Amino acid sequence: MPQLITRSENKNKIAELDWIRTIWQRPVHRIFWIYNVPDAVSRGSHHHQTCRMILQCLVGSVEVYVQTPTEDHYFTLNSISQYLFLDAQDWRLMHKFSANAVLVVLADKSFETTIYLDQPYRFINLNQVTTS
Repeated sequence: MPQLITRSENKNKIAELDWIRTIWQRPVHRIFWIYNVPDAVSRGSHHHQTCRMILQCLVGSVEVYVQTPTEDHYFTLNSISQYLFLDAQDWRLMHKFSANAVLVVLADKSFETTIYLDQPYRFINLNQVTTS
């Protein structure tokens, strides 16, 4: 189940990384950034067999729609102090990226060992997916 944690901004980035390591309790095997996403383009549209992730919007904003096997969740990431924790079974769609958005993703599995599952749990009307 997705979990959004908002923290006060920490100027000490080493302490922030230590907090992530302490609360997540798993190693980070991959880090990637999503940026320069054109208007009306989405990213994600999948979940994983075993890979867990943390999403943090460093600049700008992005909306995240998450489906679990039983629930739908809507998030707006628009602050560097927000961390969205996603379990492997959380099907996610990142969309409505602001022009300057930079989304960083931390993953507990390497790219080579990650299995992507594209099929959502339920039908999605992309025109109705919104955090508003």
